[in-house]
Amino acid sequence: MNISRSTAWRILSMLRENDGRASSLLPKRSGPKPGSLRLPAQVESMIARVLRERYLVPERPSFRRIVGEIRAECVARGFQPPARQTIKARLDAMDQREVLRKRKGAKAAKQVFEARAGKLEVERPLEVVQIDHTLADIILVDQVERKPLARPWLTLAIDVATRVVLGAYVTFDAPSVLSICLCLDHCVRPKSVRTPSSLKQLYWPTAGIPQAIHVDNGRDFRSDAFRSACAEWGIAIKYRPPGRVHIGGHIERLIGTTMGAVHVLPGTTQSSPKDKGEYDSAAKASMTLDEFEDWLQLEICRYHNTRHSGLKRTPLAAWADLGGDDAGRQVVDTDAFRISFLPSERRQLGRTGINLFSIGYWSDAFAPMIGRGAGKVTVKYDPRDMSRIWVVTDDGRTIAARYKDLSRPKVSLWESRRASAIFHERHGGRISEAILFGIIEEQRRIAHAARQRTLATRLDEERKARQPNDKPKRDPSREMFAIDTSNPNLPTYPIDDFDGPRRKT
Repeated sequence: MNISRSTAWRILSMLRENDGRASSLLPKRSGPKPGSLRLPAQVESMIARVLRERYLVPERPSFRRIVGEIRAECVARGFQPPARQTIKARLDAMDQREVLRKRKGAKAAKQVFEARAGKLEVERPLEVVQIDHTLADIILVDQVERKPLARPWLTLAIDVATRVVLGAYVTFDAPSVLSICLCLDHCVRPKSVRTPSSLKQLYWPTAGIPQAIHVDNGRDFRSDAFRSACAEWGIAIKYRPPGRVHIGGHIERLIGTTMGAVHVLPGTTQSSPKDKGEYDSAAKASMTLDEFEDWLQLEICRYHNTRHSGLKRTPLAAWADLGGDDAGRQVVDTDAFRISFLPSERRQLGRTGINLFSIGYWSDAFAPMIGRGAGKVTVKYDPRDMSRIWVVTDDGRTIAARYKDLSRPKVSLWESRRASAIFHERHGGRISEAILFGIIEEQRRIAHAARQRTLATRLDEERKARQPNDKPKRDPSREMFAIDTSNPNLPTYPIDDFDGPRRKT
């Protein structure tokens, strides 16, 4: 090979250091080594300083602007200005996670650079259920005048193994324990979908108690009522780690799919003002809450019978193939399940019963409990209807109690709190039950009268709008005018006199 002994040993050493790979013997590239710095130390220091102090900032100036500043500063100090590619190479050599964190925040950097575990593997239906709330992208109208009201809140529950929607709940109220309660109540009950007579009965067979629930860290999911009810029914709660928005992706994708369908409805707000453009959502709104709920159930049934790209089949087919009907426990007493998830308060059980939110309640089953000195008990209530509460005893029994005065009308917790606030603002102190119901009834009367007046006003405006605008032309021949009765030459006409015989005048 016409090489020296030292060169042979050097080649052998290179092969040994690289596990005998022939590529280690390729000729080295001429020129400076990658990563070597050829600029003066003052210029390198200045580039690093300007990038750190002026580019890695929340205001996020453009890279082109920073290049101009660096070159201008080099010229001012008498140095040869570096090329744009040179400055870009110094920026690329920095920790890119730190660059993104400085410019866009820690959350954006975590989403891009944080390692994520593989997909959630679930083999059986009801093994893991994800629940979340969202504000629907649509404005609904009221049922009386069909005028725009507000955007509804939607609570959904999805089975991870089969992607089946186990439950759904729609309301105008912000997410709360009641929203979770009614969504889970829908999960464990057999579903019935109201459909037009032209359609066959839609198939929605999914029901059962979840083994585990994946939820976020919202206040409603950390309430004592929710956690104690899950413990009672053997449901494990798994909270999403803070900042890990990618965990819980199944329910997020379901919400995205559902909102995509909502965007074709009248009154939609789209996902952003940019997407909405000049569309007037309030003016186009036409669906009530009940109508939107019926549409949503039909949309869920359509989704259940549509092939899922991740499952390679429909969600209902996956439910049937994986034995969803026999996979989990079924609830026999659905009312007991619902009551256990309702919000609760601790109240004293006395000789006159229980007082909750200034309203008195009684049940004949309280008598033996009072004799045994029950003391404070757990009281469950439905904020939508405060005419009945449920008292949970120490041995797990549930006792229903109603108003002590059964003549009282049904009221909601919101009406009760509003009446209490009005009384406290005007008089201070604690409101009595009689005054509480009196204020509520008066508010209902005022609201009803206002609705009637509003309806009457709208009817009057409608009548006025339908009247002809052009006035009739003046016809002098049909107008009445005075005559001279003293003129004897005027003709006379016969008249009827009901009190005497006919005479001429």
